[in-house]
Amino acid sequence: MEEQGTSSINPQRAVIRPYANERRLFVIMAVISGLSWLALTLVTFGIIWIIMLVLYLIGLFGFSYFISYVRGNGVRVTAEQFPDLHTRFDHCCQIIGLKKQPEFYLMTGNGALNAFATRFLRRYYVVLLSDIVDALQDDNEALNFYIGHELGHIAQKHLVHHWWLVFASWIPLLGTAYSRAREYSCDQYGLACTSNKQSAVHALAVLAAGCSRWKSLNTQAYIAQAQDTDGFWMAVNELTADYPWLCKRVARIENGDAAVFPRRNIFAWIISATIPNTGFGLIGAMVVYIYLLLILLPVSISAYSQYQTKALNAKTQVELSQAYTEGMVAAKLVGNFYEENQYMPEVVEALGFKIPAKSLIKSVEINPESAEISLALNAPHQDKEIILSPSAGDDGSVSWACSVTGKVDTDALPHDCSPAFDESDTGRAAPESTTSLGKLFKFLK
Repeated sequence: MEEQGTSSINPQRAVIRPYANERRLFVIMAVISGLSWLALTLVTFGIIWIIMLVLYLIGLFGFSYFISYVRGNGVRVTAEQFPDLHTRFDHCCQIIGLKKQPEFYLMTGNGALNAFATRFLRRYYVVLLSDIVDALQDDNEALNFYIGHELGHIAQKHLVHHWWLVFASWIPLLGTAYSRAREYSCDQYGLACTSNKQSAVHALAVLAAGCSRWKSLNTQAYIAQAQDTDGFWMAVNELTADYPWLCKRVARIENGDAAVFPRRNIFAWIISATIPNTGFGLIGAMVVYIYLLLILLPVSISAYSQYQTKALNAKTQVELSQAYTEGMVAAKLVGNFYEENQYMPEVVEALGFKIPAKSLIKSVEINPESAEISLALNAPHQDKEIILSPSAGDDGSVSWACSVTGKVDTDALPHDCSPAFDESDTGRAAPESTTSLGKLFKFLK
C-alpha cells in the first residue's frame, strides 16, 4: 500500500510564493550591507578581507566538529536506511525543485522537537530530530512540513546570504523582521510539501502543545491567541525576536494572506528601535547593554574625570597667570628700585604698588633673607603661593624666576612658572633660579 503523502509518480515542482516582505527586506539589507562592506574595504585598504579569511578558517575548523558529530553519530537517511523518511525527503526535494539533494540525517533530539538545515564547504545538510518523528506517529504527513521548511532555507539561499548580511542584521527592527519573514517563507515551503493543510498545522501544533497534547489542540482557539499579541511586552519581545509567535505562524498556515493580526503597541516599536539584533531577543540585547555598560562606565567615568581635571587646570592656570602678571608689576618696581639703589626695599607698597581690585592676590611680601617676593592668594587658592625669586645679571639688572607652592598640577601652572622646590623631595633638583641667589647677595655686598 502506498504511504500517505508519497506518490509513485514523480511530483511536479510546486509554485511556492514566499512571504511578500522577505524580498523587500532582503533588498534593504543587501544595500546596507553592501555599502558597509565597501566602506570597510576602502577604510582598511582591503585588509578586512584578510581578517575575514582568518575568521573563516577559524570558523571552519570549529564548525567541522559539529558536522563531524552529525555525520558520526546521526543516522544518514537513504533508500536502505529508513526508506519511509527517504521517500518523504525525495518527495519534498522534487516539490521544491532542488536539483542536488542535501544530505539527510536523523538524530536523537534528547527531548527537542525540531529540525534544522546547515551548510559546510558548499554541502548542505538537513537534520531531523527523532523526537519530532516519534511525536507525529499519528500524522506522518506532518513530517513533510518539517522537511520542506528546512529545504526552504536552502532554496531561498538563507544559509548563503547570512554572513555578508551581518551588518544589516544587527540593525534594530530590520534584522529581526527579515529573520521572521524568512520563517514565514519557509513555512510556505513546508506547506507545499504536505498533501493537506491540516498536517501542516499539526506539525506546528507539536511545538505548541507537546508530543501528545497536540492531537487535541483546538486550532481556532489557538489562532485566536494572536489577537493578544498587541500588548507592549508581547510586541517588544516579538519585534526583537528572530521567530514570530507560533500562534501567528499557525494562523498564516490556516488562513494564508487572510490572516489578520492586531497592530503592535506604538511604544513597543519605539523601545525596540533601540535594541540591536543579537539573535537572542530582548534578553540578548540586555546582556549586550549590561556588558557594554560594565566596560564603558569605568571608561566614561575616567574620561569625565580627566575632562574635569583638565577644565579645572585650565581655569586655575588662567587665575594663577593673572596673579603672576600682577605680581610681576610689583617685581619690576622692586627690580627698578634695586638697580637705582643697590639694595632691596622692605615693602612694595612704598614703591607705589597697589593690589588691583578683585585680584586673586591677598598680600605681597619681600623676604629680607632671600630677597624673594611672595604672593599670598585668596580663595580658592589660599593653599598656594607664588614665589618670585630674583637673580642678578653682570650688569646689575634683576630677573625673576616664578615658582608656585602648594598642590598644583603642572598643567595648571602659568607658562613661565614651575613647581616650588620641596627639600623633602629628594628626587627633584632645585630650580636653577634659586642657585643664583648667592650671586645676588654677593652683588649686594
